[in-house]
Amino acid sequence: MSPAVQPENFWDNSGMMTPKTDIFGSTIRTFGIAAPASSCKPEELCAGIQVLEQCGIKVITGKHLFRKGTFSYLSADDSFRIDDFNSLAENESVDAIICTRGGYGTPRILEKINYEVLKERNLPVIGFSDITALHLAMLSQNAGRCVASQMVARLPESMLSRTTLSGMKRVYRQLDGTGGTWNKVGRKLVALSGDQTVSGGVIPVNLTLAAALCGTDYMPSMKGRIVIIEEVGEPVRKIDRMLNQLLYSKFFHGAAAVVFAQFTDCGNSAERNRLFLDFADRVNCPVFRGLEYGHALPSLSFLFDEPCRIGDRSLFLQ
Repeated sequence: MSPAVQPENFWDNSGMMTPKTDIFGSTIRTFGIAAPASSCKPEELCAGIQVLEQCGIKVITGKHLFRKGTFSYLSADDSFRIDDFNSLAENESVDAIICTRGGYGTPRILEKINYEVLKERNLPVIGFSDITALHLAMLSQNAGRCVASQMVARLPESMLSRTTLSGMKRVYRQLDGTGGTWNKVGRKLVALSGDQTVSGGVIPVNLTLAAALCGTDYMPSMKGRIVIIEEVGEPVRKIDRMLNQLLYSKFFHGAAAVVFAQFTDCGNSAERNRLFLDFADRVNCPVFRGLEYGHALPSLSFLFDEPCRIGDRSLFLQ
C-alpha cells in the first residue's frame, strides 16, 4: 500500500516546507495519465492521483489503463495504448502527459505515436525506465519535451523523499522556463576515467531500453551529451552484454561523458564496479559512477538535453 501523504510531509531538500502548489510548477495545470507499458495497481493510481489533486493538479486519464489483453505484462493491447497516448496528446486541455509506471511495452508502439502533435504542442512527457524508449524516440524526431521524473504510481513515496521532491520541483521549474543558477544536485561521484570536468546536455536512459533501440530509426545521437545510465533487476553478465551492444553500435560515439547511476538489484556491486572500470577503458569519453537516479529513492529528475556540468566530484544543473 502506498504511504499516506499529508501536507506536512511536503518538504524540500533544504528542510523547508514546500507549498503543495509549487511542486509541479505554474504551467502544468492538467496532467494526462497514460500507461504505454505495464499497468500499475488500481490503488497505486488512486493514491498518485490524490497527490496530484492535493497539489492543485487536474487529471484526465486514458480510457484503457487497466484493459489488459493478449499479454499479461501490458496494460492493454498495442492499439489501445496508442489510442490512449495519442488522444491525450491531442487533447488541448492536457498540459503534459505523465505515465503510470514503466515495466514493459513502450518500444512496441513507437511507430504509431503522433510525433507531429507532440512537436506542435511542445508537450512534456514524464516518466523513466521503460519510458526511455519513448523519450529517445521523441528526441530522435525532435518532438515534445522529455522529462525523466517520478511517475504516478510512485508519487506518494516520492513526496516523502526530500532529495526526490527537490529534484522534481527543479525540473518542473525548468519546464516553466524559470530555472535558476547552477546547483549541485549530484554529490560524491567517482571518476573512473578521463577528464573530471565536463559539460553537455544531459540524456538519462535505462540501459535495457537504450540497447533495445540500437539500429532503429528511434535512436538519437549522443554527440556532445552526458549520458546517465540506470538499470534494475539485471545480473552483471547481462549489463556487460548490453554495454557491449551499445559500444559496438557506436551509441557512445562523441558523448561528452557517461555516468552510471543506480543499478538497483543488479547483482554483486563489487563485480559491477569492476565492469564499469572495464567499460571506462573501452569508451572514448570520461566515465563516472555514483549518481542518485533510477529505481530507488532518493532519485533526481532531468529535462532531456538541459545543460549539465560535472566537476569537483559533483553534477550541477540549473
